[in-house]
Amino acid sequence: MTFSNANLRYIEASINSASPEELIIKVYDALLLFARQAVEVMESRPADVQARHDLLRRAQRACALLMGSLRLDLDSDIPGNLFRIYEFWHHQLVAANMQGDASKVRELLPLVVGMRETWVEAIRRYRSEGASPGLERGALAC
Repeated sequence: MTFSNANLRYIEASINSASPEELIIKVYDALLLFARQAVEVMESRPADVQARHDLLRRAQRACALLMGSLRLDLDSDIPGNLFRIYEFWHHQLVAANMQGDASKVRELLPLVVGMRETWVEAIRRYRSEGASPGLERGALAC
């Protein structure tokens, strides 16, 4: 996929102006995009190992970004639990890449979609309560 300079400037501007919470959603979107594209390649062009590899590596990097976004220093089980979920997804993507197994990726898709929807709802609630004292910017970073 090639992007024009205008498209790249738009993407860069949307990333630079996004809140930390919106960036999490963008990472989920990237994970879903690359995982779906990888499934399509594995099913329609199974001999195209390089395309599969490239797409799954991008999906794996999205998982790594999600893991890296967590605040593991917080006094909560949530960040650690999310880390283990993201780690499992990453492991499945690596296994799918090594084995050329589209089913491993297909099984992850509803989980990723569900977690993305949960984040969207959490952000919506966070923003609706944003005027409350004690809520700080980026508090949903877990």
